[in-house]
Amino acid sequence: MRNLKPFFIVISICFFALSKCTSAGSGGKPLVTAITKDANTLLYTAPLKDGRPLVVDLSGPAITLACSSKTGTVTRLSASATDGANPLFPVSFSATASCASKAPAGAVGVAGLAPSSQSSFPAQVARTQKVAKKVALCLPSDGKTTSGNSVGVAIFGGGPLFFIPSDRGDFTTMLAGTAPLRGFNGSPGYFLSATGITVDQKKVPLSGPLVVGLSSTIPYTALRADVYAPFVKAFDQAAGSPNFSPFVSRVAAVAPFERCYNSTKLSVGLSRLGYPVPQIELLLEGGQTFSVLGANSMVQVKANTACLGFVQMKAAGGQVPAAIIGGFQLENHLLVLDEEKKQFGFTTFLGAIGLSCSSFNFTRAA
Repeated sequence: MRNLKPFFIVISICFFALSKCTSAGSGGKPLVTAITKDANTLLYTAPLKDGRPLVVDLSGPAITLACSSKTGTVTRLSASATDGANPLFPVSFSATASCASKAPAGAVGVAGLAPSSQSSFPAQVARTQKVAKKVALCLPSDGKTTSGNSVGVAIFGGGPLFFIPSDRGDFTTMLAGTAPLRGFNGSPGYFLSATGITVDQKKVPLSGPLVVGLSSTIPYTALRADVYAPFVKAFDQAAGSPNFSPFVSRVAAVAPFERCYNSTKLSVGLSRLGYPVPQIELLLEGGQTFSVLGANSMVQVKANTACLGFVQMKAAGGQVPAAIIGGFQLENHLLVLDEEKKQFGFTTFLGAIGLSCSSFNFTRAA
């Protein structure tokens, strides 16, 4: 977060609501936490401090709390060991955190997940719990399930990760694709190299390889101006083709989006993949593709209107990535961020196989 100040405090992590805690380093198991989406701020949070939320920030280099101390202090957060199928028992460990003058709205601080930082949440979990520098992250939508609000999951320290029913297997080993993680101008966060973007299997005319960032604090994918203009043109052309024109009807734009459509017409072709709109694919280094289906491309902004969930960056030039994939486009994909292998992995859109990020079983194992 941009307003964070580089002062440091010491943190210990533990579940208060449960009867026992293990001491630092004694568990040796990955840690699991629930992830929820704040419908007002569109930020993703984990209940890591006394059941209160910390913002999950893929670009954050540190754990951060709202405080003014410039010296060490001790506090407690919440986490639970896991076997990948259920929470097992609470865990306590010491960690460092920076101070900020204020916390993000709706939260008490930030859990930074950026790689190549010894102060990030995953690095400190790895160091104290003797587990891998690896995160399995599944961001939920802000929709409802049969049991209540959507709740995603994050596992710090590696896999496995099982969704209900668990006989489907470990989803960290069933990835739709992988790509190398790259650096970008010394910026914290996760970056990929892409060879292009396609819309309805037609390549958008763009020059050179593209640097693409991942963000859990930017709500919608932001494209640099030189990428956004040809992308929107390609989407318009594809949406006007016979495959989509029966469903796609433009309506007045709703900020911050420029392309909005009559969702009543779109709903005629609604499926578990979302609205029937042109599929968008990011062509990644190594030949894999990250697909954005209607469920992750179209934002329902009001009752009868859905908009293409891509926006133009305010910044321009070579000092910014060509694209930053926002949280909405990452939702309901299991993401595997492996710092040790410097690899980004991802599953298919879970809705396509009848699952979601809410399919993890948070019932504590007996």
